[in-house]
This record gives sequence, C-alpha cells and structure tokens, in this order.
Amino acid sequence: MIKKDGGSGPKAELARAVEKNFGHFADFKTKFTEAATKVFGSGWAWLVMMPDKSLAITARPNQDSPITGTLDEARIERPQTQILLGLDVWEHAYYLKYQNKRADYIAAFFNVINWDFVSERFEKLA
Repeated sequence: MIKKDGGSGPKAELARAVEKNFGHFADFKTKFTEAATKVFGSGWAWLVMMPDKSLAITARPNQDSPITGTLDEARIERPQTQILLGLDVWEHAYYLKYQNKRADYIAAFFNVINWDFVSERFEKLA
C-alpha cells in the first residue's frame, strides 16, 4: 500500500466517499492522524469500509485489526468490515528512522500511500 511518489490523495469514488464521511481530505488526514497518535504503545490505525459503504477510522491495540473483533463504534461485527488502509504504529515500524517521533512518522506516511491501490480496492468492494 505504499508508493515512492504516493500521497496525492484518494481518487474517483473513494475521494467522494472521503469527502462525504470526513469532510475535506485534510479533515480525514487530521482524524486519521489523531487515531494513530492516540494508540497507546503498539497498534494500528485503520481506514475501513462499513457494510453500508460508509467509511470509518478506527485504531486497535497490539496486533488487533477491525476484522478480529468489533469496531470501536460497535456498529458491526468483523465479517462485514473491509480494510482499505492500515498504518502500523508499533515502535518497530518507525524507530530506526524516527526514533520516538511517532507524529513525524505518521505525517510521512501520507507521502507514500498508494492511493491508486486503495481507490481500486474501494471501488471493487463498493
């Protein structure tokens, strides 16, 4: 899900869904960053598609994912959740380059997201 020159933003249908669910793309980035930053210790931040095709952001501790339990919003059970994008915020993912600067790592993540891949996945699942 990463791309050397990624980060331009979601495409087509996914772009419209992001705007519908989060407002401007900058609002999505803020909410995703908040979710990733608030993970205590190790874990993940996720962009998921709900059964009604809406989007949600959730964070999970440790190795948990939205498909291994219920979402924080408690709206659905795991078989219906579709993962579109995940960010590993375990220290091993960023320590060598960013040391204890998780916020810098999260900010840099937005520069390498392969939005073409994420957008294609969304369109196949929608």
